[in-house]
Amino acid sequence: MMLTGRTLLVGILGALAAQWLSVPSAWLLGPVICVTLAALLGLPVGMPKATTSAVSLFLGISVALNLDAGLLQQLGHWKLSVLLLCLMLALLLTLLFRYYSRQPGWQRIEALFCSVPGNLAIMLSLAADTTADLRRVALVHSIRVCFLVTLLPLFFPIAERRLSIAAVQIAHPERLLLVLLLGLAIGTLLSRLRLPAAMLFGGFAAALTVKQVLGWEHGLPDGLMIGLLIVLGSAIGARFNAVRLSQVLPELWAALGGLMITLLICGVFAGGLWYFLGVSWIQAMLAYAPGGIEVMIAIAMNQQVDAVFVASHQILRMIAMSLLIPLLLRRLQKAAV
Repeated sequence: MMLTGRTLLVGILGALAAQWLSVPSAWLLGPVICVTLAALLGLPVGMPKATTSAVSLFLGISVALNLDAGLLQQLGHWKLSVLLLCLMLALLLTLLFRYYSRQPGWQRIEALFCSVPGNLAIMLSLAADTTADLRRVALVHSIRVCFLVTLLPLFFPIAERRLSIAAVQIAHPERLLLVLLLGLAIGTLLSRLRLPAAMLFGGFAAALTVKQVLGWEHGLPDGLMIGLLIVLGSAIGARFNAVRLSQVLPELWAALGGLMITLLICGVFAGGLWYFLGVSWIQAMLAYAPGGIEVMIAIAMNQQVDAVFVASHQILRMIAMSLLIPLLLRRLQKAAV
């Protein structure tokens, strides 16, 4: 208990410091960085094993509540751009999976998680329930996210925003309680059936059901989501407990190589979108960027490009990867038996 409390304290301080310094994705990257540094400096850190399952449940709920029928209708007007996005994601998954699979000592399951373009929080929560080295997966995704959300704003500046923790006021708390109980039941059942991402799918199915039956249009409050990100970031950083920096240098070089492949493929497909549809290259690149959704949308709003276009494609990428990767994971696990 003391170990968990100490780890969360370091994570909270890291999140607040990152927010004060205006670090992108501060609520997640702040705890990751600070808890990781604490671990590398020799401070014992650790989080309960059930942490990632709880976070996965809430992430599944959040994804389902963010589904918008109007958004799906709007995507119908962008068939070619959506098709190019799907082709890009398929190519990225294929090339990056082969690239990471060839790294010495890497499991195929680790290569799968590292090859996903985006979905940092969800991929890390999924990886935590497998034999994958979460430190390896976290490092690869963290390098990608840090690059995207720090470098792109240098070229396309965004207006400064003062962020604050939203009040943890839940609309219809009884419905959220119903979703949690239903999601926990579904997740437990799927877990007993040995299905991957059981709690993620449990939360997703429960929230989607309540949303359709009761017409619940409210998402999770910002304060709750911030708390989840801090907990997840602390759990990620705790994976580096008793690890030396020299031990992760191979993963660092592999991550940089994967980043170069990702940027090249995204740039080519963004160019194709510009050529075939006449979409500005800035708008195309923001829509196809593999991660950093909040920063991409903020840049779009400040660059006078279609922010709805950017947001729609970013959300579609997130949902598609969230649903596809567990299926590919199950296929890999079956092949390994």
